[in-house]
Amino acid sequence: MNDDKKEEEQKIVKKAEEVTIKSFKEKENLEVVITGHKFAPSDFQTVFINGHIKDDESKTFSADVEYSGEKYHISSMSHSKNLELKN
Repeated sequence: MNDDKKEEEQKIVKKAEEVTIKSFKEKENLEVVITGHKFAPSDFQTVFINGHIKDDESKTFSADVEYSGEKYHISSMSHSKNLELKN
């Protein structure tokens, strides 16, 4: 992978992480810790963000963050059974 592509992917991941953290804070009033990410095939323009609730690693989640230019949004989310969400 060339440096430009790697740098672009890092920017995408950083923004996707910010969107995920902000969403949990605003919608659920929860602080989260991001533990990893994985890109979907490039034609989907989606990055999967994984993490857990701060101070409780047993409450995990995976957020599918779609991106297009400067627009990022969570298209779907899955979470462990012991993590109850308001929305």
